[in-house]
Amino acid sequence: MYNVIIIGGNAAGCKTAARLNRICSNYHITIIEKKPFLSVSSCGLPYYAGGDIDDLFDLMKTSYGTVRDEKYFHDVKGVNVLANTEVKKLIEENQEVVCFNINNKETFTLRYDALILATGAEPKAPSFPYRSSPAVSFFHSLSDSKKFREAAQKGKVNKAVIIGGGFIGCEMMETLTSLWGIDTILIEKENSLLPECLDPEISYFLESCIQSDKIQLMLSKSVTKIETGENGKPEVFFDNEQKINSDYVFFCLGVKPNSRLASDSNIKTGKYGGIIVDEQMRTSLPNVWAAGDCVEIKNLITGKPDYFSFGSLANRMGRIAADSISGKTVSFKGSAGTFSLKLFENIIGSTGLIEKKALKFGFKTASVIGCWPDRPDYYPEMKTLFGKLVYEKGSSRLLGLQLIGEGEVTRYIDVFSELLSRNSTVEDLVNLEHGYTPAHSSPVSPLNNLGYMAINQECERINNFNPLMLSSFKGIFIDVREPYEIEYRKSG
Repeated sequence: MYNVIIIGGNAAGCKTAARLNRICSNYHITIIEKKPFLSVSSCGLPYYAGGDIDDLFDLMKTSYGTVRDEKYFHDVKGVNVLANTEVKKLIEENQEVVCFNINNKETFTLRYDALILATGAEPKAPSFPYRSSPAVSFFHSLSDSKKFREAAQKGKVNKAVIIGGGFIGCEMMETLTSLWGIDTILIEKENSLLPECLDPEISYFLESCIQSDKIQLMLSKSVTKIETGENGKPEVFFDNEQKINSDYVFFCLGVKPNSRLASDSNIKTGKYGGIIVDEQMRTSLPNVWAAGDCVEIKNLITGKPDYFSFGSLANRMGRIAADSISGKTVSFKGSAGTFSLKLFENIIGSTGLIEKKALKFGFKTASVIGCWPDRPDYYPEMKTLFGKLVYEKGSSRLLGLQLIGEGEVTRYIDVFSELLSRNSTVEDLVNLEHGYTPAHSSPVSPLNNLGYMAINQECERINNFNPLMLSSFKGIFIDVREPYEIEYRKSG
């Protein structure tokens, strides 16, 4: 019997196990998971905290309502699960893992023929001191989400502070205000929201779309410490000794690879702390693979290692690892870093490099920015999209796209992501063919329009100015909007 051990029972680990069981009936597969739950849809945690999802176990259910627990994996997937079990170390020469049962405190060893590290990510800790308190919490796990929701249901949270304006911070900003009506302050040390994923022009548009008077943004602000006041509630301090009193504080500072077990076992890790793998998800140790949020992968635009913590990628990597273990010829080429996020009524999407990151990697960049209807303007459900294309001067190679709007955002981001993987150029945007029907799209796609704008800029000297550049523009402005458009913008 060929023994396969998978360390980690979430997206990548569970996908690897399910795939291996389908294609290799003679494998004995074991998932080892430190926590009591497995196969948790972590991206749904804000929706549980906000009340959109009633039952916490809904995040662990199949589409037909069965909880993906140990019994489910054993009976349906043919996979053995050891929950509440931590792997303490690897013994490379014997191909063994030393395990610790958290419940009964027993230590035991298991032998493997193939080992998969799917240990996921962990939240980044703050760089400033803070007092431990039930009202000061990360937002990364089931317990984090459950603890907050219970406090909110009891009416204990009237004012909350979120530190960090990334994915989770922005989602929590909406969660706290939309259902619970909590006065919310979001603090971000950079000068815009989602600073690693959006350029300021798009981020500023996002900020203008925040639809709650209960939200206060504090950008370009650094927290220095968190103390506990006389009433036992957290107090957030800044450089100038200004402080904010609150009932609850969330750390939403991003995540990093959980790769301690790998590094302790002399498995190579990279610049971002993630496990280094090849295109078959193999690590530097023989018979050891890794997949999911614990690994670094190639950025398809820069060609260099990068780190993306996305469930979509974790599932794909898990399948590649399983196929590789079984001897299939497969490869995971890398990622463009494609994501989408819903905030209030807007969808935000991005793929590839933002201009700031492209410049950091040495690209000579140019960009165009504009807005378009996502379908003909006569159609009742028409929505406006606002976006930015980043490309390389000279070669016209596509580098990145950012879009925001209430309409069809994700379809264009997905198409652009595929173009990036093919090293496509601005001309490929012009030649892109799309399905047209007034109910869902315009006769000229926003991607076509971006291609035209970039060609006009490069070949016809029609320069595109983004809103941030207008303050330095020396010339005459001609406003060609109709009066109703100006009034609509003011009211919006």
